[in-house]
This record gives sequence, structure tokens and C-alpha cells, in this order.
Amino acid sequence: MSRTTHLGRLAAVVASLWLVAGGASRSHAVYIDEDQNLSLRMRAYSQFAIRLQQSQSLIPDDPSPVTGKREEVFTVPGVEAGQMVQNRWFFNPEFDANITPYLGWMKKGWLKWLAPDDLRMRVAGWIFYDGIYDYGPDRFNSYQKRINANFDNFVAQSDRPDLIREGGWYLQGRKIAIDELRFDNPKNLATNGSVVTTSLEDILPGYELKDPRDHYAHHRRINEAYLSYSKGPVFLRVGKQTLSWGESDTVALLDQTNPFGVLLGAPGFFQDIDEARIPLWTVRGSLDLFSNIGPFSSGFVEAYWVPGTIDTNVGLLPIQTASPYSVPGPDNGTSNPIFPSTSQFILIDQLPEKNMSNSRYGFRFQTVFNRFLTLQAWFYRTFPQQPVPQKIGFRPEPGLSRNIQVQDSNGNRTELFIASTQHKLTSVYGLAGTFFSETIDGIVRLNAQLFENEPGFIPERNLNIGTQSEAVSGRGELPLADILRYEVGYDRFFFFRPLNPTNSFILSASLVGFFNFDETDRQDFRSALVKPSLRDGQQRGAEINDYTQQNDAEAQFQVTLQSDWMHGKLQPRMTTIAWTRGTFAFHPAVTYRWNDWLLFGADLQFITGKYQSLGFFRDRGQISFRVTYQLN
Repeated sequence: MSRTTHLGRLAAVVASLWLVAGGASRSHAVYIDEDQNLSLRMRAYSQFAIRLQQSQSLIPDDPSPVTGKREEVFTVPGVEAGQMVQNRWFFNPEFDANITPYLGWMKKGWLKWLAPDDLRMRVAGWIFYDGIYDYGPDRFNSYQKRINANFDNFVAQSDRPDLIREGGWYLQGRKIAIDELRFDNPKNLATNGSVVTTSLEDILPGYELKDPRDHYAHHRRINEAYLSYSKGPVFLRVGKQTLSWGESDTVALLDQTNPFGVLLGAPGFFQDIDEARIPLWTVRGSLDLFSNIGPFSSGFVEAYWVPGTIDTNVGLLPIQTASPYSVPGPDNGTSNPIFPSTSQFILIDQLPEKNMSNSRYGFRFQTVFNRFLTLQAWFYRTFPQQPVPQKIGFRPEPGLSRNIQVQDSNGNRTELFIASTQHKLTSVYGLAGTFFSETIDGIVRLNAQLFENEPGFIPERNLNIGTQSEAVSGRGELPLADILRYEVGYDRFFFFRPLNPTNSFILSASLVGFFNFDETDRQDFRSALVKPSLRDGQQRGAEINDYTQQNDAEAQFQVTLQSDWMHGKLQPRMTTIAWTRGTFAFHPAVTYRWNDWLLFGADLQFITGKYQSLGFFRDRGQISFRVTYQLN
């Protein structure tokens, strides 16, 4: 799409916002009928972000095994302090309908048993456009153009077979057909036993190239579209919706019933957590079981089902060097990020196939014990938030190593190194409790969840890291781990008159951590992110220590404090997060409510410390300004 087209879209967006804001002085909502059963609302904002620091040189914790030095490389693409890194235009129109008043006829006929106590419909859109590639620093548009720019379905080889391949390719698809290639066809066998094909389509049928603009510059979707029905103790909601079981304070870690968009880093830090949550086509229902049974009260069960034949959405996989919020790494357009450098590296985000076996579902029970402790227990199946890569190849056979090669029309052959991101369903068992403690004058939140058989990353197993021949040939394994994630939270309201004589402060603090039961001396789990450094001029990825370490147990402590001033018009908030490994994040924000329909806000995000978790973005300090319009 041309720059002119994008600028035209931006002009239309600005004009629409101006027209809506102009009408807001006369009306704060739009009701379609006199009884106000049908209503239109909207939330829209424009956010402009500026980088506060120059891109850092990122130095790994471990020295190079070759030179013995802690080498460094700058974030790609580099950004100067004061440069724009975001201008996001976001629109969230909503339509709500209370249908109950129009169904009075059902209570008089044979459908009386089905007549709802309440029936509502909701439809909401979700649209954004970011001008980073059209009127931001030229380097971002330049780098996103390099991604897949040298893609060739026939993978033509250079005249020099030892020449380093110039870039990785980034695809997405649902099927990998390696095992369907025939070994008994002489035309498909090279002299070294490798399997040869003439097109990537034979190996990755139905693949699509990942386009950074479709990821980062613009997107639209039906965010919600459902019917809610209730009658007596029964509640049922059918359609596209979001679901939240478990805590999701600031940065979502335990709440994984619905996927989150991670293109802007960790949900809840660079992006509003509710905006990052991805809705699914879901059937959800609950049943009130009892009011009082001994010490128990207010008991109900809830269940949901996401049919795999309809919805297997797991969100978009971030692309390195494509965005100001991409994780650090090599220039994908001019270098090969994964060993061996003479092979063509391909990363395919292997999306779950749409079938019933990939259905997500869950069950939850909640009650109040002794009018004091709110208890919850649940089980659900989900796709983990972070997929892991796996080397794609042929299953190893005794005495025979088969590689994958593609041959062009000139007879030149290229070995392929294909890694796919694996999305595998995981079982989650959870317990939670909430109660008020007079001793500490606050609300205590307890949450523990066991993620059973969650796919993990061990470089030598996932990618066959070892000798060059082992890395090119053979199929990687997918190690599984049982991981306990937990949270201990504390919330309270309190007054501090010298600072705010009229309004209370809200304090929310929590300790969030995990323990990997399968981390041992023989199973060293790591982050799948390659450390952003060079070794003797070659990109890293061929050795285990090229990948960021994960401990068997880690935790983070986060605190949020906020209050209201000026009769609720001014609301400052401060969030601080600290990791046990020495990473720190700070997120102060302030919102000024001009009136009910126009809000102004400013946020500052700053990260420092160890290169892990949010520390992957430790050179992304920024300040952002937002103008929000609300038709509500």
C-alpha cells in the first residue's frame, strides 16, 4: 500500500475523531429508541510516544567462549532519544441492546418456560492504525521492508555454496508436510541421502509471508459479538467474548484463558491489558447452586467452550527488527540469526489446526466460606502465551542422516533449517482465595496454578544444537514441563491527609512467581530468545549459552499506588516492578479528566537491570501522551 493511501486513511481518522468530538458537546451518548434499550458508545484515543533514551549496546551476562570477552551489539533498528516510536489511533465502537422488553409475548404462551429474565446483545469493534511506518523515523519503514524481501519459493542458491545466507524468512501456516515427502522416489533423493524438492509449498503447504505492516501498522476485528441470556439460576453467553480466570495485575502472567497480543511487549506495560486481550468465539454458562449450605454461601459453577473447528486464535508472533517494540536481535534482512549460516533459515509460526481436538474449555467453582473467604477452584485447557521453537526435519534413522534441500531450475540446491513455533494445549489447575484481614487492614489475594505439560525450550533438544551436521539434519524434540505459577496479593484503601486531604489512596501489591518442577542438571530450560551479540563476526545461536538462562524458580514484586485529586479530575498512578534476578521497571502515569467525554493522559515507561523478562526491553524507555474521547 502506498504512503499516499496511508496518509489518506490518517486524514479520514482525524476527520472522524473531530466530527465525533464536535457532537459530544451536545450529547454524551446515542440512544436509538425512546426507552433507551438500544445504545451506541465509543472509546477512541490518539497516543503519541517518544523514546527517552538512545538504543543501548546490549552486553550478555556470559562472555564469548571464543574470545573470552563480553561482546556487544546495538538494538536493531537503533533509535535516538527524542524520536517518535508510536502514534497509535485506536477506535472501539460498541452497540448494546436490551432485548428483554421486546419479548413480553413469550411469557404468555407455551414458551413461558424459556422466557428470559434478561436478554442482551452486544457488538463491539476494535480498530487501530499506527503511523510509525508512514511518518515516523525512516529507519522503521526501511527495516520492515527488508523482512522477507529476498524470499524465493524456490530458494535459489548462490554460485558459492559456502556463502552465508543473507537473511531469515518469516512465515505462518497450519501445516508442515515433511513426513509426507516420499523417500522411495529417486528424484527426491540427493547423493548424500537428503530429500530434495523444488518448492517450499511441498514442505509448508498453504504458508503465508508475515507482513510487518499487517502486524504493527493497522488491524481491525470484531472484538465482541454475543448474546447474554439469564433466567433464574442460569446464565448463558454465546458469541465472541473475553474471559478472565486468575489474576492479571499490571503484567498478565497467571491469566491465560484468553490469549494476549504481545506485539507491544508484555501486556499491561506498553499497552492497556484489556486492549491486549484477544476475544474468542465461546459458549459460556454458569449455574447458581445454592445460597447457603452450612458455612458455605453463594455457590455457583461456570464452564466455557471454544470450539476448535471455529476458533484457534493464539495471537500474532512478534517479528524481530520490525517495530520499536520488537525484542532485540540481529538484522533479519541482512543476516542469518540461527546456526548454520550456510543454510536458509525459516521460522514458521505453526498455527493450531482447526479441529475439535484443539478446542479450549474450562470449569470453575466458586463459593464463600464462613462469610469471610471467597474460594475458587478451576480447570481449563489453553494454548500457552509463549510458543516455543522446534527444529523441523526428518525423524532420525540409524546410520542415515537426511537433510531437507530445495533445488532451483538451474539445479542448485540449498539446505533448509526450518524452525516452527509450537502451540500445544496445556492443562491448568487453579486455586484462589480472597479475604479481608483486620490485622493488616486490607484484602489478601492468594492464587496458585499448575500448568501441566507446558512446552519448554532446551536448545540442544528443540533445535538439535551441537555439531553442524546435527543442527542441519534431524528433528528437534519438544520438552514438556510442569510449572507452578502463584501470586500473593494485598490491596487496601487508606488516607494520608497531609498529601491528599479529601480522597483515599489505593494500594495494590503482589508477589508473582513460578517454579519449574522439571528444571534439573540434565534439563536446563532457557528463553528461546537469542542473546543480541556477535561472536567473531557470526550471529549467535549455535551454542547453548547463546540463549538467555531461566532459573527453576523466579519471582517479581509489583506495587501500584493511585489516588484522586481535584474532585476526581486528576488521577496519578505509580507502578513499580522488581524481579529477583535484578530487573526493574517503573511506570508512572497521570490522567486528567477534562469532562466526562474528554480525557488527557501521560505515561512514562522505564526498564533497567538484567537482560531477562521485561529486561529484554531495557533500552525502550519512553514517554507517551494520550487524548481519549468517550461516547458513554
